[in-house]
Amino acid sequence: MKKVLVCVLLAALAGLPVWAGGAGESAGAAGGGAIDMRFATSQPPTGGYLGDSPQKFGEYLAEASKGAIKLTVHHSGSLSANERELFEMAQAGTVDFATGGTPYVIGWSPSLKVMDLPYLFEDVEHIRKVTQGPVAKIINEECNKNGVEILGYVLCGFRSIFTAKTQVKTLEDLKGMKIRCQESPVYIEMFRALGMLPTPMPASELYTSLQTGVVDAGENDPASVVSWGWVDVIKCYMLDKHSVTCNLVAMNKPKLDALPPDLQKAVHDSAKKMIDYQFAYIEGAWAESLDMIRAKGVTVVELASLKPFQDKVSFLADQYDKELGKNLVQMVRDAAKK
Repeated sequence: MKKVLVCVLLAALAGLPVWAGGAGESAGAAGGGAIDMRFATSQPPTGGYLGDSPQKFGEYLAEASKGAIKLTVHHSGSLSANERELFEMAQAGTVDFATGGTPYVIGWSPSLKVMDLPYLFEDVEHIRKVTQGPVAKIINEECNKNGVEILGYVLCGFRSIFTAKTQVKTLEDLKGMKIRCQESPVYIEMFRALGMLPTPMPASELYTSLQTGVVDAGENDPASVVSWGWVDVIKCYMLDKHSVTCNLVAMNKPKLDALPPDLQKAVHDSAKKMIDYQFAYIEGAWAESLDMIRAKGVTVVELASLKPFQDKVSFLADQYDKELGKNLVQMVRDAAKK
């Protein structure tokens, strides 16, 4: 709550208008002009896992709303590089839209832990089916209770381990290494099972932590390794592909509900178009990002088999299936067969 109030106060001090939900309209709409909306992201305006998707979202919104909605994109962490804070801004209404990792909102939706489970997703089509199906509906209903609408999921890619100084090629090489991980109990337990020492921290702190030796390693998808600049301070990138990152696109729900039905439809339709655009973009960006990583002199290790890693963490799916209930893990597995 303290962080939310701080976000609102900062917005007021910066002169950013905050319009409330309910029966009223935005200040812009009330005055007969366009409704000004804001999209906050830690990512650069091009490249990274988003590419220019937020800008495309603005174009789609303008077209679908016939000019009634104007979107400003705050990129490169200009409002905050901490994605938890970006989501809190969306919840508070300081911004209209925010995107970031699922672990930052598991407090709103415990069911989101299913998205963090290692080696659960088979391929991109499997991910698409889950993030656009019944599992996503359950997650959205939980987030709705906290004032947030999940408009969809953008795909970052399969996450792998990278190291600052040591070359790693096997499971045994990882033992005792300190690794920065997301603030998710699933990730913490996963890396402990791999013999590592997990250190939860925001992604924005990892660059310096790798430089100073606070941690020995990190993990993320290829596009993020490039966009966050970690490629400049690592020596090895081992493609263990332990989990997949699907980042949320969230909107302040009272603001969405305050829009007339045609503009609500414009928001949802435009978000879907943006997500389709981003999925197509990221599949091409993976290979390009790996080429950029290699060009920096980083050793990229292709593993002959993922089975040693899978065997070490396979217990997590059963453990969290019991904890989460709702048959969520099986729903994810069944989606691959449809």
